[in-house]
Amino acid sequence: MYLSLFFVLCISLFINPILCYVPLKRANHNSVIIDNRLLIFGGVKNITLDLLSYAFELFYLDLSVSFDVKNVSWALIPEGNSPPYSSHSTTVVGLDNSTIFQIGGFIFNKNTLNYDFSNLVFTYDYPTGKWDTPSITGDIPPRQLVRGVINNKGIIYMFGGYNATNITESEYIGTFYNDMYILNTKTMTLSLLSILGNLPSRCGAYSANILPNGIIIYIGGTANTTNATTTPININNIRLFDTNKYEWSQMNATGETIDSRWFHTSVLTTDGYIIVFGGCTFEGKFSYTYSVSPNLAVLDTNKNPFEWSIPESSKINSPPSMCSHAANLYYNYMIVTFGFLIENNSTFINSTFNSDVYIYDITSNSWVTSYTAPDISKSIKKSSKKALAIGLGTGVAVIFIILILIGAFIFYKKRGRILRVSGSA
Repeated sequence: MYLSLFFVLCISLFINPILCYVPLKRANHNSVIIDNRLLIFGGVKNITLDLLSYAFELFYLDLSVSFDVKNVSWALIPEGNSPPYSSHSTTVVGLDNSTIFQIGGFIFNKNTLNYDFSNLVFTYDYPTGKWDTPSITGDIPPRQLVRGVINNKGIIYMFGGYNATNITESEYIGTFYNDMYILNTKTMTLSLLSILGNLPSRCGAYSANILPNGIIIYIGGTANTTNATTTPININNIRLFDTNKYEWSQMNATGETIDSRWFHTSVLTTDGYIIVFGGCTFEGKFSYTYSVSPNLAVLDTNKNPFEWSIPESSKINSPPSMCSHAANLYYNYMIVTFGFLIENNSTFINSTFNSDVYIYDITSNSWVTSYTAPDISKSIKKSSKKALAIGLGTGVAVIFIILILIGAFIFYKKRGRILRVSGSA
């Protein structure tokens, strides 16, 4: 009896942290989708600027399995902790659909317990489950509040952003930029593009999506003014960057009235619509947060000029106002995770974290409470090798259970023999 209880305890202690993982609330984190898994890492779990503020675990949500938003099963990836702790960084998945590039952000060295910007690019290899600091030719200054995108040639584009030169417990001191850096993921070369005309305003905390024709669309964001306060950029002022010609242009979007915002998200659908969700505005120097309206809006890039619309059905059962969250598009679903909940006239430092997952069905333009997994049987066969490392925790757990059961069987079998021998004697 005692041995059975011991086996149960061992199984519970070993498996629960992996298969029944409950992640801490966080914001300004990273999220990507690889092999039908929504991977999440980085960000902050409280506002104070120290080691305990940063979230470093790597965990995922299995999108090959249907689920309800009230019963989300997260799984921890053992040994997946990122080497530095960071927030406000940008992440892009390479063309191989297996390498994650994490660039910039507020980087905290877990060994020295200080901010450390000596290495600004880190990679995570999905098949092996290993983090690395790659050797890169060229240099890039520390940047935060940047959204990177990758084109079909494997080049990551990083526009503007914020460069903090002095970090204290009370504030970030820095400035915004409007330059364009690129990282060639094939040659691992960083370079600054020389662009002279039509430069947009210095800004950060925007959203960025790249169209199939190579045009990057930048929406919203914020810029600093001469008195060091921040001002939201007019959301109708759409900035366009042509990655084929290395030229900037601007377009004034038409349509319904949309509040300007930053710290929002946007996803691009296959038919050319950009869904913008959340975001906020600040008053003064990051003092008070304010919600924006509408919570969700759609930009039609098929029209010239682009046109804003607000689906009526998107207002029903809409999530609360939030910012600094993450949003990923997977087939017909936009999945929103974590972030800050916005309470008007509340100070930013007292913001409440969101712990819920929200799902938006792009086919019905409505928020739903359940996710139905698509038929991905064919893709699973192709990606089974890549899934080996990331599923290692689950595999080890299964092997551990099997070994325990075999051990228990052998033990009880031997015990039965001993009893029989004792009885015959």
